[in-house]
Amino acid sequence: MPEAMPMPAMPMPAKTVAIIQARMGSTRLPGKVLAEIAGHPMLWHVVQRARRAPLVDQVLVATSTAASDDALAAWCEQNFIPVVRGSEEDVLDRFYQAALQHGATTVVRITADCPLIDPQVLDKVIRRFQQGDVAYATNGIRYTYPDGLDTEVFSFAALEAAWRDASKPSEREHVTPYLRNGSFAIANVENETDLSPQNLRWTVDEPADLEFVRGVFAALAHKEFFTMSDVLAVTAESPELNLLKAGIAANEGYYKSLYAEAVAGAAPRRDVSKSLAWQARAAKVIPGASQTFSKGANQHVHGVAPVMLQRGKGCRVWDVDGNEYIDYIQGLLPNILGYADDEVNAAASAQLAEGHSFSLPHPLEVELAERLTRLIPCAEMVRFGKNGSDATSGAVRAARAYTKRERIACCGYHGWQDWYIGSTLRHAGVPQAVRELTHPFAYNDLAALRTVLSAHPGEFAAVIMEPFNFFQPDPGYLQSVKELAHQHGALLIFDEICSGFHLGLGGAQKKFAVTPDLACFGKAMGNGFPIAAVVGRADVMHTFEDIFFSFTFGGEVASMAACLKVLDILEHTDALARMASVGRTLQDGFNTLAKLAGLYPQLECIGEPVWALLKFRDGVGENAAETGGSDSLLTRSLFSQECVKRGVLLLVTHNLSAAHDHRAVEDTLRAYACVIKTLAVWLKDANPSRFLEGPAIAPVFKVR
Repeated sequence: MPEAMPMPAMPMPAKTVAIIQARMGSTRLPGKVLAEIAGHPMLWHVVQRARRAPLVDQVLVATSTAASDDALAAWCEQNFIPVVRGSEEDVLDRFYQAALQHGATTVVRITADCPLIDPQVLDKVIRRFQQGDVAYATNGIRYTYPDGLDTEVFSFAALEAAWRDASKPSEREHVTPYLRNGSFAIANVENETDLSPQNLRWTVDEPADLEFVRGVFAALAHKEFFTMSDVLAVTAESPELNLLKAGIAANEGYYKSLYAEAVAGAAPRRDVSKSLAWQARAAKVIPGASQTFSKGANQHVHGVAPVMLQRGKGCRVWDVDGNEYIDYIQGLLPNILGYADDEVNAAASAQLAEGHSFSLPHPLEVELAERLTRLIPCAEMVRFGKNGSDATSGAVRAARAYTKRERIACCGYHGWQDWYIGSTLRHAGVPQAVRELTHPFAYNDLAALRTVLSAHPGEFAAVIMEPFNFFQPDPGYLQSVKELAHQHGALLIFDEICSGFHLGLGGAQKKFAVTPDLACFGKAMGNGFPIAAVVGRADVMHTFEDIFFSFTFGGEVASMAACLKVLDILEHTDALARMASVGRTLQDGFNTLAKLAGLYPQLECIGEPVWALLKFRDGVGENAAETGGSDSLLTRSLFSQECVKRGVLLLVTHNLSAAHDHRAVEDTLRAYACVIKTLAVWLKDANPSRFLEGPAIAPVFKVR
């Protein structure tokens, strides 16, 4: 009689288990998970709210075997809540063992300090995971929900792979970094309304957080159960109840882990011999070996950093030696979508095939001008140029023609033309008579502008300024500048070459609700293709029919085709929101790492997340704040030197593009952790300059 064939193994039935990560030890708020909220411990609320998610089959708590968590485990057992105890530091193993013991095929990760977790949000993320095309789904790669509704969903198979292969302490402690940054297919779930600009904080880390949550529960005590929408409504009705994340970084614990595992010390140099050879060739035929001061070799530590780049794609570039870098310069800000964007290149290429520099105007000039008048508040008419300097100089010339005056008040950087550059230290070759017509004034200092305008009454044609330059305008400042300019008979020109499109499609003027008479746009307009524009009031713009603002390539339309595609992408996708999200992570991470090293605010990242400035101040720690901290080229040079050796290329800004993704930011923060930890040692040395491996960075000049 033949032997019976073995029965095939039955597939494990699908089971979605929500695992709540909990512990009693908290540096800032010990015992918070059992803190009382509306008559119950905080953990009780998290468990009950997770159980309300229809797609969750089981809810359990994962805590540690540390004696400090005995009370938490006992409470769970007394309340018939399944609890699994495991390693205090290897939380990934704790999650794996919990999921394994309870037969989970899908794991939902929640933390116990989120008592406002919404079951509707849980189900939304679970449904996205259940579509079957990803191994990991979350709403936390790009934050569109309040901080405190964080949800992660992943397969047991992915968890098992991470448990087996993840080796970094931060990956073991925080469970999911290996899933987010590995080769797994991932998806981010977004709220219908992006709430990230409101900076809402609904998690509990500080005593103030706990009081906020208690206030929410008290205000909604009349409801048997409430959702995110209810909390938004009650905080809108009672603004004093709301708690913003001011000065508090999300995921601070993760940054602490990155810092803890960072290794201090100089990184090995990369081979940049071909780069240096190309520079030597360039120096023989190109004055300064570069077309742009800010792209010159003296903006990096020479001999360590690359001098010549060969190619770029997305947020990364490769030098002529083949070294790869995450690029936060992005061509000095133009590449808002990243290098070599396929859609933009295709649009430009299609136009190139039909010609791009014609003998008469082209319809694309009209289409693009119409588009800009729809998007930009002050734009009634448009003229095009190729560089930002074209636009600012054209606007100034138009203002002088319109007002029949000559003096200009300026604030910020406005390009290389005589009228502006003569007011800076780079004024060689500019006639004295021209230099005397431009008067700089300080940002956010209305009295300074009043003094400038009053010194020459009736002589100013325009006030031109960057409406945003890393520092937020004081309440009412920009409107007061406009009123003061008009009182003196001068036009107001906003130079939005940098802020334009990065701060939104309408620029800073739309963000801050102040409409200038003229505005200048460039850089990001073409994602690297050369195009700029002057826009503004029709009566002023008509002066362009008389002034000389005319050049061969002003109507070149391949760049206009590129610009139209850029506007399509920015207007109809989440590109800008993604930039803001990763930029905020980068900014929070940098500042948190600096604080952990005791170097904040000597090292500080300020400004908008999409265009943030790294400050390197003299002094140590709080001394930098007390003294005002002048800029330190030595600190900046040491930071730049060690970053570039670790594959991060930057000047002093985070010029974010839509191509900078969470993986690039993760890699950057790991590099920053090592560099900042190294600086914490070097800057205490009696002679920190001895750690420089080449000449210190030389400033072009300072205007911001």
